[in-house]
Amino acid sequence: MSNFLSEFEERFRAGFLDDLKSILEEVKNERVYACAFGTDSDFITLFLAVNTEESLVRHITNMKAQGLCNSKEDENYYRWGLSEYQYGDTTHLNHISKFLYATENVFDYKDEVIKIMAKVVKETDDVLFNQFGQSKEDIIFFVSMTDDDMAEELENQSVIQMTNAKLVDDFLHRYQ
Repeated sequence: MSNFLSEFEERFRAGFLDDLKSILEEVKNERVYACAFGTDSDFITLFLAVNTEESLVRHITNMKAQGLCNSKEDENYYRWGLSEYQYGDTTHLNHISKFLYATENVFDYKDEVIKIMAKVVKETDDVLFNQFGQSKEDIIFFVSMTDDDMAEELENQSVIQMTNAKLVDDFLHRYQ
């Protein structure tokens, strides 16, 4: 399975960097606060979703106008709910899904996959973020599952590995 993990790292690194550059270019006049990697309970899909403070305000305003945001809990959901993020529709990470789908028992390697993703995020030079007016140290990175009750546990586990330690505690207490 080490061949799988090596190939995953290579594919993830390339896809993440391409997607990140593209999204940071798209949001260069906004402040990114979250960068999330979405997967499913089998770990055979992967996509990138990014949100900014400005896109969050626009989205909450729109949801309020539709009567779909009536409380602080709703606003908190829109802040952290991966499916509500506004950027990442054209992610290259979707191509990794074909590779993951073709691999048996990927879920058995989820911990190693998350470690690889965290390693790539940590190794991504802040210069890349700075050239688009962002700072990696100000962005919360995490992995989430779109279809599983384990999503919050996975988010909490992964944020610790991927994110600046100064931001982790607030994230871990986001629903309290």
